[in-house]
Amino acid sequence: MKRGRIRIDQLAFTGPEREPETLPFSDGVNIIWGASNSGKSFVRKSIDYVLGGEKPTLPKEGAGYDSILLWLTLPNAGKVTLRRSILGSDVYKADGHSLSVTNSSPGYESLSQRHTAGPNISRLILQESGFRDARLLKNERAEKSTFSLRMLMRYILVDETRMIDEKSVLLAHNTTVTSEDKGLIKFVLTGIDGSSIEQVRSADQLKAARDGQLEILAQMADELRSSIDETISLDRLEELHSEAEINREELHEVLSARQDELDDYASKIRSLDEGLRETYSTISDLNQMISRFSELSAIYKSDIERLYGLEEGGFLLKRFAEINCPLCGALPEHQHHDHGLSRVEEQREAVAAEIAKISRDASELDQAISDANGRIQALEAEILESNARRAELVSSQENARAKELTSRELFLSESEKVSKFSNQIEFRHRLTSIEKRIERVGNQAVRSRQRADGIDANVDLTQSEAFELSNEIKDVLHAWNYPGANALHFEKSDHDIVVDGKRRRDNGAGVRALLHSAFKVGVLTYCIRKNRPHPGFLILDSPLLAYRPADEGRYGELQTDELELQQAGVAHHFYEHLDGLRDHAQFIVIENHRSDQEVVEPFSNVRFTLDSDFGRRGLFT
Repeated sequence: MKRGRIRIDQLAFTGPEREPETLPFSDGVNIIWGASNSGKSFVRKSIDYVLGGEKPTLPKEGAGYDSILLWLTLPNAGKVTLRRSILGSDVYKADGHSLSVTNSSPGYESLSQRHTAGPNISRLILQESGFRDARLLKNERAEKSTFSLRMLMRYILVDETRMIDEKSVLLAHNTTVTSEDKGLIKFVLTGIDGSSIEQVRSADQLKAARDGQLEILAQMADELRSSIDETISLDRLEELHSEAEINREELHEVLSARQDELDDYASKIRSLDEGLRETYSTISDLNQMISRFSELSAIYKSDIERLYGLEEGGFLLKRFAEINCPLCGALPEHQHHDHGLSRVEEQREAVAAEIAKISRDASELDQAISDANGRIQALEAEILESNARRAELVSSQENARAKELTSRELFLSESEKVSKFSNQIEFRHRLTSIEKRIERVGNQAVRSRQRADGIDANVDLTQSEAFELSNEIKDVLHAWNYPGANALHFEKSDHDIVVDGKRRRDNGAGVRALLHSAFKVGVLTYCIRKNRPHPGFLILDSPLLAYRPADEGRYGELQTDELELQQAGVAHHFYEHLDGLRDHAQFIVIENHRSDQEVVEPFSNVRFTLDSDFGRRGLFT
C-alpha cells in the first residue's frame, strides 16, 4: 500500500430544510480564530465525531442540521466523503466529494465507528496512513490492546484541555501514564509493538485455574474411590493378581494344546475328504471308460457277425463250383471256364483272419471292462472304509471341541480375574498419584502480581530514541523562535518535555500549550523524516494560549514566560513553520483569543466574528 498523507478538504453540515454549511481547508496551515462561542471548537469536535469520536452537542445555531460530512483525499482511495448523522450512527462513505451520501452513492459503504472485525472508520484511516495491524502492551502480564484510530487520535487532534494540562503529553484522558501510553509512542516512532509476547494470566485467573484444577482432581479421586473394593488390601490384591496370572498361563498352555488337537483332527478330515473326492472322481472316470468300451464291444460283435456271413457265402460258392455244370451237365474236371472261385477262396480266408483278429481284440476289451469293474469294486470298498474313518474322526473332533470350549471358558474366567485385579491395583496407584497432585497443587502459591518473564512491559523509549525525538522537538521550537530552547530533552521518568531544566508542567498555561503542540508537531515531523506512518494532518485547539489578552482571567494572569513568547513573535514563526510543511502535512489551528490580523493574514484563515455585518458570523452563519 502506498504511504502518504491524508488531506481534509472540507467540513460540511446538511439538513433536510437547511442550506448546506461548509468550511473548506487547504494544504499547509489553516487558522480558525475569532470570538468565543462562535463554533470554533465545534469544528474540532465535528471532525473527531466523523472519525469515530464521541457525539458532540449541537449548538442552537445548528438547529435543523442532521448530518456532518467530511471531505478527504486519501493516498490510495483518492477523494471520499464521510457522513455521520448528528443523532449518532455508523459512518457512511462514498467515492468522490459530495454533499449527499446515500446507499445509491458510488462506492457507498457503511463503516462501524468502532475498531471491529468488519469495515470500520478506524481501519480505513490507519491503513490509508500506512499503519499495519498492531497490539500494544497494557501491563506486565502482557495483556494487549488493539491499536486503533481512537488511540492514535491524541497525536493528530489535541483539544484545549489537553493542550494546557500539566499531565504527560503521552496521555489521552488518564491521570497516569500506562504501559499502553508508552507502547503507543514506541509503536508510532519505531513500529515495535507487543504482538510477539505471549500473555500471562492474572493472579485471579491463576487462582481460579488452580481451584478449577483442584475441583476436577477431587472429582477424579471420588470416581476412583467409588470403583475401589476397600475390603481387600493392596498387598492381598497383588497376591491374588500374581496367582491369577499363573493360573491363566497354565490354562493358556492347555488351551493351546486343545487348539492344536482340533487343528490336527481338522487336517485329517480334510485329507480324507480330499481322498474321497479323488476316489469318486476315479470311479466316475472308470464308469465312463466302461461305457465307451461296452459300445466298442458291441461294434466288435456286429463286425464278427457280418464277417461270419461273408465267410459262409464264400464257402457255399466253393461248394457249388465242385458240382456238375448246371448248364451242360459237365463234370467238374471237364469244365473249361474259370468262375472266379479262386478269388472267393482268397476272400474267405481274409475274412476268417479278420474274424480271428477282432475276436482277440474283443476278448482283450472284455478283460479291460472286467478289470475296470474290479477296480470300481475295490474303490467303493475304500470309500466305505474312509467314511467309517471319517465318522470316527468327526466324533473325536466333537469331543476335542467340547474340551477346547471348556478350557477356553476357564482361561477367559481367569483372564477376567487378572484384569479385575489389575484394574483395582491401577485404581489405587492412580488415586495415590491424584492425591499427591492435589496436595502439590493446593500448596502452590500464586503471586499477587504476575508478569511475563524477561520483558520490559513499560516499553520505554530507548535512550537513542528519546534523544532523536528530543532533537526533533528542539528543531521545532527553534523554528518557532521559542526563547531559550537550547537544552531540551524528553524526560522518561515524567514522560514529558523538559526545556532548559524546567519541566513543562512548571510553566504557565500558555507555555504548556505551546510545548505540548511542539511535542505533537515533533512526532509528526519525526515520522516524515523517518518515513514512518502518520495520517499527515494535525488539529491543534488553542496552542497559542500565551497570546490571550491580559484581562482574560480564565487561565490566570499572563506569566513572565508567556510574555516572553509574545515578545519573541512566536505566533508568526509558529504559523510560518507549519505552513512550510504544506508538502508533507496539513494543520488546522483553532484559537480562542483575538489574534493579530497581521499575524494570520499571510495564511489560510477563517475568522468568526459573531457579527452578521462583519466577516463570517460563525460556523453556522
